[in-house]
Amino acid sequence: MTKDGRPEPGGTRAGPTRIRAADVLRPTFKRAFWHIYDHLGTLIVANLLWCILCLGVVTAPPATAGLFRLARRIAADEDARLADFWNGFRRDFLRSIKLGAFTAGSAALLWFNIRFYGRLQGGAAFAGTALATLLVWSAAFFALMHVHLHPLLSAGDRRLRTALRKSALLVLDNPAFSIAIALQSVLIAALLAVSGVGLLLLAGSLIAVILSTGHRELLKKYFPGSDAASEPRETRSWRDLWRPWESQRPR
Repeated sequence: MTKDGRPEPGGTRAGPTRIRAADVLRPTFKRAFWHIYDHLGTLIVANLLWCILCLGVVTAPPATAGLFRLARRIAADEDARLADFWNGFRRDFLRSIKLGAFTAGSAALLWFNIRFYGRLQGGAAFAGTALATLLVWSAAFFALMHVHLHPLLSAGDRRLRTALRKSALLVLDNPAFSIAIALQSVLIAALLAVSGVGLLLLAGSLIAVILSTGHRELLKKYFPGSDAASEPRETRSWRDLWRPWESQRPR
């Protein structure tokens, strides 16, 4: 485990304690909500830029990298500006394109193999169904890896292979958390997509902040001596939406 927030699951830990997924998810969504509230204007502009850049095949992956770079700084309560989006866009341009190509290629390969083995008949039908089922589970696992992959890359993992390995280990070590936060993100995106405007204004930024905040909360499990683990709890409540001058947020 490194002090810059990059975990090495399976490596040395501070202790063998196990943390329930709910114990990570609760502070994740509370912190993410207030992060979004505090940076709503910046996130809306960033999401609009992300949507525009996603219209281009080549610029979509770097735009996503820029969005997660901004979200990482917001999740860490650092001074986050729109310039961070462009910094992430430029810094991770080539690496994000490699990731996009790898993801698209892997998804296509899994899809074609699932269809091929699932259509086998006769004596090969049973084996084909078993292989197709195995590949479906592999596709689901690969999708869950992306819950951790983008936050890891935005935190500074320079090698894609290393980030992929860490993402896989994080899913294996935290399956309930990975599934829960992925489902929540998909549900939120679907709800925003229904309105159309929500998809354009907030969907990408909102999910990036949720995943980045969740990743930061999860790191406390592996490195309890980090800055993330020592940060104070978010104490603001619903009434602070209407009376922000009475905010209980620690300074």
